[in-house]
Amino acid sequence: MKNRFLFLLLIALAACSGGRQQLLDEISEKEAIVTKSYEDVLDKSTAESLRQDYWTFADDYPDDSLAPKFLHKAAELSLAIDMTKDAVNTLDTLIERYPEYQFLPDALFFKGFIQENHMKDLAAAKKTYEVFLNRFPKHELAAQVAVTIENIGKSPEELVQEFMARTNQPDSTASD
Repeated sequence: MKNRFLFLLLIALAACSGGRQQLLDEISEKEAIVTKSYEDVLDKSTAESLRQDYWTFADDYPDDSLAPKFLHKAAELSLAIDMTKDAVNTLDTLIERYPEYQFLPDALFFKGFIQENHMKDLAAAKKTYEVFLNRFPKHELAAQVAVTIENIGKSPEELVQEFMARTNQPDSTASD
Protein backbone atom coordinates (compact mmCIF):
# COMPACT_ATOMS: atom_id res chain seq x y z
CA MET A 1 0.00 0.00 0.00
CA LYS A 2 2.81 2.38 0.98
CA ASN A 3 4.73 1.54 -2.21
CA ARG A 4 1.64 2.14 -4.30
CA PHE A 5 1.14 5.56 -2.67
CA LEU A 6 4.77 6.52 -3.37
CA PHE A 7 4.44 5.31 -6.95
CA LEU A 8 1.30 7.40 -7.50
CA LEU A 9 2.96 10.40 -5.87
CA LEU A 10 5.97 10.07 -8.16
CA ILE A 11 3.73 9.84 -11.21
CA ALA A 12 1.80 12.92 -10.09
CA LEU A 13 5.01 14.88 -9.53
CA ALA A 14 6.39 13.81 -12.89
CA ALA A 15 3.18 14.87 -14.60
CA CYS A 16 3.26 18.27 -12.92
CA SER A 17 6.90 18.95 -13.72
CA GLY A 18 6.43 17.78 -17.31
CA GLY A 19 3.41 20.03 -17.81
CA ARG A 20 5.41 23.18 -18.42
CA GLN A 21 7.83 21.50 -20.80
CA GLN A 22 5.04 19.66 -22.59
CA LEU A 23 3.17 22.92 -23.10
CA LEU A 24 6.36 24.60 -24.36
CA ASP A 25 6.88 21.72 -26.78
CA GLU A 26 3.32 22.06 -28.08
CA ILE A 27 3.78 25.82 -28.44
CA SER A 28 7.01 25.29 -30.36
CA GLU A 29 5.36 22.79 -32.74
CA LYS A 30 2.41 25.10 -33.39
CA GLU A 31 4.67 28.13 -33.86
CA ALA A 32 6.50 26.25 -36.61
CA ILE A 33 3.22 25.39 -38.33
CA VAL A 34 1.88 28.95 -38.06
CA THR A 35 5.15 30.50 -39.20
CA LYS A 36 5.25 28.22 -42.25
CA SER A 37 1.58 28.92 -43.01
CA TYR A 38 2.29 32.68 -43.15
CA GLU A 39 4.13 31.99 -46.39
CA ASP A 40 0.91 30.82 -48.06
CA VAL A 41 -2.39 31.09 -46.21
CA LEU A 42 -2.41 31.46 -42.44
CA ASP A 43 -3.50 28.26 -40.69
CA LYS A 44 -6.17 29.95 -38.56
CA SER A 45 -7.08 26.78 -36.68
CA THR A 46 -3.52 26.20 -35.50
CA ALA A 47 -3.06 29.92 -34.88
CA GLU A 48 -6.13 29.95 -32.63
CA SER A 49 -4.91 26.86 -30.80
CA LEU A 50 -1.48 28.45 -30.37
CA ARG A 51 -3.10 31.66 -29.08
CA GLN A 52 -4.94 29.61 -26.47
CA ASP A 53 -1.71 27.80 -25.52
CA TYR A 54 0.02 31.15 -24.99
CA TRP A 55 -2.81 32.15 -22.65
CA THR A 56 -2.70 28.81 -20.84
CA PHE A 57 1.02 29.18 -20.26
CA ALA A 58 0.65 32.76 -19.00
CA ASP A 59 -2.15 31.73 -16.65
CA ASP A 60 -0.47 28.54 -15.41
CA TYR A 61 3.02 30.04 -15.06
CA PRO A 62 2.47 33.76 -14.39
CA ASP A 63 5.90 34.22 -12.80
CA ASP A 64 7.75 32.64 -15.70
CA SER A 65 9.75 35.09 -17.84
CA LEU A 66 8.01 33.69 -20.93
CA ALA A 67 4.51 34.60 -19.68
CA PRO A 68 4.51 38.27 -20.79
CA LYS A 69 6.19 37.37 -24.09
CA PHE A 70 3.51 34.78 -24.77
CA LEU A 71 0.73 37.28 -24.00
CA HIS A 72 2.36 39.68 -26.45
CA LYS A 73 2.47 36.94 -29.07
CA ALA A 74 -1.14 36.00 -28.29
CA ALA A 75 -2.16 39.59 -29.03
CA GLU A 76 -0.28 39.54 -32.34
CA LEU A 77 -1.93 36.26 -33.31
CA SER A 78 -5.35 37.58 -32.30
CA LEU A 79 -4.90 40.45 -34.73
CA ALA A 80 -3.65 38.10 -37.45
CA ILE A 81 -6.82 36.01 -37.19
CA ASP A 82 -9.12 39.06 -37.06
CA MET A 83 -9.85 38.95 -33.34
CA THR A 84 -9.15 42.63 -32.73
CA LYS A 85 -11.09 42.95 -29.47
CA ASP A 86 -9.28 39.92 -28.13
CA ALA A 87 -5.96 41.45 -29.18
CA VAL A 88 -6.72 44.62 -27.19
CA ASN A 89 -7.98 42.63 -24.19
CA THR A 90 -4.83 40.51 -24.25
CA LEU A 91 -2.67 43.63 -24.35
CA ASP A 92 -4.65 45.07 -21.44
CA THR A 93 -3.90 41.92 -19.46
CA LEU A 94 -0.23 42.12 -20.39
CA ILE A 95 -0.01 45.79 -19.38
CA GLU A 96 -1.78 45.16 -16.07
CA ARG A 97 0.04 41.98 -15.06
CA TYR A 98 3.55 42.89 -16.19
CA PRO A 99 4.21 46.62 -15.67
CA GLU A 100 7.97 45.96 -15.84
CA TYR A 101 7.84 43.98 -19.09
CA GLN A 102 10.77 44.97 -21.29
CA PHE A 103 8.56 45.55 -24.34
CA LEU A 104 5.67 47.22 -22.52
CA PRO A 105 6.01 50.44 -24.55
CA ASP A 106 5.73 48.42 -27.76
CA ALA A 107 2.68 46.60 -26.41
CA LEU A 108 1.01 49.88 -25.46
CA PHE A 109 1.78 51.37 -28.87
CA PHE A 110 0.44 48.20 -30.53
CA LYS A 111 -2.78 48.54 -28.55
CA GLY A 112 -3.27 52.11 -29.78
CA PHE A 113 -2.44 51.06 -33.33
CA ILE A 114 -5.09 48.33 -33.25
CA GLN A 115 -7.68 50.68 -31.80
CA GLU A 116 -6.92 53.33 -34.41
CA ASN A 117 -6.42 51.28 -37.55
CA HIS A 118 -8.41 48.10 -37.05
CA MET A 119 -11.21 49.03 -34.66
CA LYS A 120 -11.50 52.63 -35.90
CA ASP A 121 -12.02 53.71 -32.27
CA LEU A 122 -10.11 56.97 -32.50
CA ALA A 123 -11.06 58.20 -29.02
CA ALA A 124 -9.75 55.01 -27.39
CA ALA A 125 -6.62 55.08 -29.55
CA LYS A 126 -5.91 58.69 -28.62
CA LYS A 127 -6.32 57.85 -24.94
CA THR A 128 -3.94 54.88 -25.29
CA TYR A 129 -1.38 57.02 -27.11
CA GLU A 130 -1.64 59.67 -24.38
CA VAL A 131 -1.04 57.00 -21.74
CA PHE A 132 1.99 55.95 -23.76
CA LEU A 133 3.42 59.48 -23.77
CA ASN A 134 2.77 59.92 -20.05
CA ARG A 135 4.46 56.64 -19.15
CA PHE A 136 7.25 56.62 -21.73
CA PRO A 137 7.99 60.23 -22.77
CA LYS A 138 11.61 59.44 -23.68
CA HIS A 139 10.94 56.20 -25.57
CA GLU A 140 12.11 56.03 -29.19
CA LEU A 141 8.47 55.83 -30.33
CA ALA A 142 7.40 58.91 -28.35
CA ALA A 143 7.88 61.36 -31.23
CA GLN A 144 5.91 59.13 -33.59
CA VAL A 145 3.14 58.76 -30.99
CA ALA A 146 2.96 62.54 -30.53
CA VAL A 147 2.58 63.05 -34.29
CA THR A 148 -0.03 60.30 -34.42
CA ILE A 149 -2.07 62.03 -31.70
CA GLU A 150 -1.81 65.32 -33.59
CA ASN A 151 -3.01 63.74 -36.83
CA ILE A 152 -5.43 61.09 -35.63
CA GLY A 153 -8.60 60.99 -37.67
CA LYS A 154 -7.40 63.34 -40.37
CA SER A 155 -7.84 62.39 -44.00
CA PRO A 156 -4.82 62.22 -46.32
CA GLU A 157 -6.11 65.39 -48.03
CA GLU A 158 -6.20 67.26 -44.71
CA LEU A 159 -2.67 66.13 -43.93
CA VAL A 160 -1.42 67.33 -47.34
CA GLN A 161 -3.14 70.70 -46.89
CA GLU A 162 -1.63 71.15 -43.42
CA PHE A 163 1.80 70.18 -44.69
CA MET A 164 1.55 72.57 -47.61
CA ALA A 165 0.38 75.38 -45.31
CA ARG A 166 3.33 74.78 -42.98
CA THR A 167 5.77 74.85 -45.85
CA ASN A 168 3.94 77.77 -47.50
CA GLN A 169 3.85 75.96 -50.82
CA PRO A 170 0.98 75.69 -53.26
CA ASP A 171 -0.67 72.30 -53.37
CA SER A 172 0.79 70.60 -56.43
CA THR A 173 -1.93 67.94 -56.27
CA ALA A 174 -4.75 70.46 -56.65
CA SER A 175 -6.30 70.77 -60.11
CA ASP A 176 -6.07 74.07 -61.86
